[in-house]
Amino acid sequence: MGRTNRLGRLSRTLAVGVGVVAVAVVACKPKPRSNPPLCTFKSTNDGELASQSLKPSQWMPIISPAVDSATLERKGPLRDSCGRVLEAEEEPWPACPGQARPAIPRAADSIEPSDIIMGQVGEGRMLVWAATEELATGDVMGPAALVFWTETGLEVHATGALRGLRNETRLRLHLSTGTPVVILEAQQCGSDGRCTTVSKFFPIVARRFKDVPVLDVDGNCLGEAAFPLDKREEQSAPGKLTRRFILQRTVELADDGIYLVDLVTGDEFNPKDPVGTVKPFRRVTARRKLVYVEDHFVLRDRDLWEHVLRDDGLVRPGEVKAKDSEDEEAGGKGKGKKKGKKGRDEDEDEDDEDYEDDEG
Repeated sequence: MGRTNRLGRLSRTLAVGVGVVAVAVVACKPKPRSNPPLCTFKSTNDGELASQSLKPSQWMPIISPAVDSATLERKGPLRDSCGRVLEAEEEPWPACPGQARPAIPRAADSIEPSDIIMGQVGEGRMLVWAATEELATGDVMGPAALVFWTETGLEVHATGALRGLRNETRLRLHLSTGTPVVILEAQQCGSDGRCTTVSKFFPIVARRFKDVPVLDVDGNCLGEAAFPLDKREEQSAPGKLTRRFILQRTVELADDGIYLVDLVTGDEFNPKDPVGTVKPFRRVTARRKLVYVEDHFVLRDRDLWEHVLRDDGLVRPGEVKAKDSEDEEAGGKGKGKKKGKKGRDEDEDEDDEDYEDDEG
């Protein structure tokens, strides 16, 4: 694919064409497009246009022009497809000042064609990410673009940088409350070899990909807009059955926006009896909307996982210290709060109405 933009060259080509047409057919001036591309790339290969596909090595200099197409070596600062330098913002998260993770590159990081990640997001439309910069935090960043295939080549309609995981990555695009949002899903694996899918969300604002934080309904910063799709925790206490909690989360792309649908289950078992009965005691679901507001996401309702662990966990933050203080004040009799139904503190049951609880 021959590049016709970089950007002045494209402008000169268009100026000549418009001049010729203006002399010949003055009355046929085309109407301006409502969504003109940021820049374009012209193809000289009919096979590329027919298949609407390129090899990773061909995508690399288009998505990340700071990478040499022949040697795959870096040649200057990161740039987007249209040649603009991708500079780090002084305060990337105005809604959560000082809480954005720094992008510290990992030493001796080489670039490979496999760093190109593609996702089909419509007929003739693609998200392409050059995930070339490995970071000390274990994730990766690099230029990305939303591109449209045309009769003559490619149009670039959004650019910027994405930062996320790169293992088995999937890219999607969804319109959420009027704002297009990129969904980047990838596998995160622990030292034990167990992996979980993490979904991260990037709004497209003024045709730029934005990495923004997520806040709860009370305005508390929750960190980056990235959510694991499953969690597991086991808790044990002397003389009691072990309690196991499991979170299963799905991302629902609805007509009216994006939702996180959580299912949390709890069961009890005796770890010393591997063939013993496993007793379910909790099953609760929640559907929480993720909304983009100004420079951040807001996640509606409260965290179901933390809610269940607080209500049903054997180990709660600060519980042991508080219980010891109560015992000392009561002369070792262990006086505590009055228990409500199913042994929970009555003042802790007030939040159950926010969720669909299928306890059995």
